Amino acid sequence: MAHDWSGLLGAIEAYSVRRASSLIDEDEELRRRRSAALRIESQAPEQRFMPTGIASKARRSAVPASGPTIASILQPPQSSQRGVIALVGALGAQRDRDDDDENLRSTGGGGGGGGASSAARLDLPARIVRERSAVEATSRAAIAAGAQPVVIKVTSTVSSRASAAGLMTYLGTREVEKENGEKGKTDIPIYDQDGLAIASREDRAAALETWSANFREAYAVNALATFSINLADVVDDDVLHDALNTAFGSKPFLYSRHLGGKVSVYAVTDLPAKRIASALRAREKAEGPGRAVENAEGDFARRLAEAGVTAEVRILGAAVSEKSGRYFLEKFLRTEKAITTSEGDPVKGGASVKARADGVWQAWSSHIRTVEPRNAFHVIFSARAGTDPEAMKRAVRDFLSEQVAGHRWITAHHPDTGHVHVHAMISARDDVGKALRLTKPELYEWRERFAAKAREHGIAMVATRRADVAATRPYSQAQAGAYERGRSDPRYLKTPTVNNRVERKRAGVVDRASLTSGNLALAPTWQAAASALKRAGAEPSVIAAADRFATAATAQAPQAVARASGFVLLRVEVEQTMERETVAVIVEGALGVEAKSISAEGKSVQVLAPTTASVSKIERELAGQNEEFGPGSESRSVAQSFRARLLAHGLRATVVVEAAGSAKHGAPSPWLQKRFDAVAHATETSAERPFVLSKSVIVTIQQRKEKNMALSLEQFDERVSKANKSMDRLETMVDSSAERQAVEEMRQEISALFAEQRRDIQMQQMRSAADAAGEAGTPPTARAEEPRTQDRAAPTVDPAIADQQQAIATGRATRAAREQAGAAKNAQGEQRQQILRQAEQERQRGNDRDGAER
Repeated sequence: MAHDWSGLLGAIEAYSVRRASSLIDEDEELRRRRSAALRIESQAPEQRFMPTGIASKARRSAVPASGPTIASILQPPQSSQRGVIALVGALGAQRDRDDDDENLRSTGGGGGGGGASSAARLDLPARIVRERSAVEATSRAAIAAGAQPVVIKVTSTVSSRASAAGLMTYLGTREVEKENGEKGKTDIPIYDQDGLAIASREDRAAALETWSANFREAYAVNALATFSINLADVVDDDVLHDALNTAFGSKPFLYSRHLGGKVSVYAVTDLPAKRIASALRAREKAEGPGRAVENAEGDFARRLAEAGVTAEVRILGAAVSEKSGRYFLEKFLRTEKAITTSEGDPVKGGASVKARADGVWQAWSSHIRTVEPRNAFHVIFSARAGTDPEAMKRAVRDFLSEQVAGHRWITAHHPDTGHVHVHAMISARDDVGKALRLTKPELYEWRERFAAKAREHGIAMVATRRADVAATRPYSQAQAGAYERGRSDPRYLKTPTVNNRVERKRAGVVDRASLTSGNLALAPTWQAAASALKRAGAEPSVIAAADRFATAATAQAPQAVARASGFVLLRVEVEQTMERETVAVIVEGALGVEAKSISAEGKSVQVLAPTTASVSKIERELAGQNEEFGPGSESRSVAQSFRARLLAHGLRATVVVEAAGSAKHGAPSPWLQKRFDAVAHATETSAERPFVLSKSVIVTIQQRKEKNMALSLEQFDERVSKANKSMDRLETMVDSSAERQAVEEMRQEISALFAEQRRDIQMQQMRSAADAAGEAGTPPTARAEEPRTQDRAAPTVDPAIADQQQAIATGRATRAAREQAGAAKNAQGEQRQQILRQAEQERQRGNDRDGAER
């Protein structure tokens, strides 16, 4: 009996590899425990870190779970970090192979480089959506295998030196409990971008000096200005007071009268602070006319004149920051006498100048608009409890070295928390002055890159979205503080909404609304994750975890469709070869739309579907969409959900959102319905035109079938062969099975007509032969008719075949006209998108100007 020894040898080799990796893991764990023991022994015995954060909250009480949790649904297996990382790599390799296969299919096997690149450019949004969907499917599969999600939080920003000093103190100190039970602060080392330790209060002060040297101060939007007013005539105090209130409007001010008709004023104005200050410097140094100042002075003089006071107004100075504004206020209070407020009350003396300035500044604070600059960010990188902190610190430092190169940053690890937290303070501008942006798209990109960096250091992490696992909404620091205070102080006012939000998030309770959302379509997306795990050869327990989540989402699916907040116009590009009617039926059942909202032509389907997503956000994303950035997050989420629903019904397709509109009484907006109707009408017209032309061919042949043919049989057969080839090309112009069947019936009818004409040609040739044999005995009357027969020109082309070829040529011309109309329509769409983008840019610039003025 023969045995397959190769399989046995392969099993032995696989076991040896697994055994060697397990020994390596055991050795690393033993070394880590020994090093941890050494660190604990080397620590001062009289100090013990006080638990903070989640650890301190867990000690008080456990948070009750008010529903099924993510962990209870998934029940992820206890997999090793290396095993999960290897699975993520296998899923990524499988995704790359699928992308390569898709590129080969789209380019027709690699031929025609120019056409392939042009098709890739035209299909860029669809390709971006497909790649994003594949990445998210990989992340869900990794979560089912036990990987932990990346958590990166921007908790606060640093606007001043004082806030930077407070953040450095928080990062570099910890609360400890001594042997005698007393609590105190102790320094812990923090490290900068060069790896240098900042381990003491003096080191933090030196680092703060370096950081704050490049800090930008808070600046004023509206200027606090010092005025000198020279009255042309003698003016009563009451008249002057009323005129100043008229000139400065509702803004507060201080003024003092001098001998000779001079009045000094310090006021809050609506003048742009930086522009006025720059114009004052230019006028002082004779570097320019300072038109902004001159216009402002003329405007104030005009207002005084309207109030009945003729005077010359001159602006002496303008404060551009809170610091300079308080300085000029104290100077005005110190140098001027008999100062009066805008309410007509005298400023009392006796107190110190600083005390009087504090009172005035507090009263004016609501009228002064300032902007607090972002000089640094406080970012927290979090991992689950039990994660190797040393590996986490190395991953964070490697990530920051690559991601924020040129910026100053420091990191700190606080070991007294339940989870592994690595804090980072990152400067907002790099060494060349470029600002760091941390918006939602940038943070998602950060999570993806940090997940890859963490896997390099042996931590199984993936970047996920909150909606991928139907997680509840996060809570803010203020809500967490209110919750903790309410637990310790029963008299503190608290609301059930805040309590439920904090407790459900900490317990990991599933958000039922997200789990059953039709737009998110978690059931088909998790089914796709399970399929990806099967193709990657994952363990059955991992596949079962993904199936459990898909089953939970399916079981909780509501029967009633949620009321749509709007409608979207989708372009569905079917990847499979299917009948047009079959595609329409699948789309109708998968997306829950009526047949009148579907228009199919070939593999392209236009669908007008309801959605509960933010229509206004989709419209803004479509207006700003281009080839460089592709679709926005909301458009991508909607397209992904519809694609998943189609995939659940067995239809592989790419979905792109082309337009969006609001819903009025359960129906799409008129302009969106009109756009869909135009597309549907063009599709129906182009689909019916070849069918109508083919019908006209038979009618023409039937009308001319009685005409005589002066062709030989060889010539007729050759022309019939050409006609059949043209008929084959005509058949490719129709799409549905019904049209193809009709064309086949036409082909049979035309073949019967050609057979009848062939018999006529044969009979004509037989008569010609008989006439030639009996030419000698031809009667005179017949010979008299012969010249007229010879004068008749014999046709050289079959008229029926010529009409058929003409119909085919007309069909080709129609198709070319349809393609040209489609190209013109695309050009109009691109022009409209350009107009919308320009309008959105103008609106954004207007918002930026309004924000700067505020």
